[in-house]
Amino acid sequence: MNDTEAKTLCALQEEGFIESHTDAFKKLIQPAAHFCKNCGRSAVSEKNLCNPEKL
Repeated sequence: MNDTEAKTLCALQEEGFIESHTDAFKKLIQPAAHFCKNCGRSAVSEKNLCNPEKL
């Protein structure tokens, strides 16, 4: 697992990752299997969410 895959989506947003690496970001969120009960973001892996719950 690389550093990006271990970070939450919130942390990646703060770093500007979504704007600078859009295609890589899409791989983290498609197809979503979990959502964050804090911010509402969804992701493939629960590791990328602060407070995950399975969809």
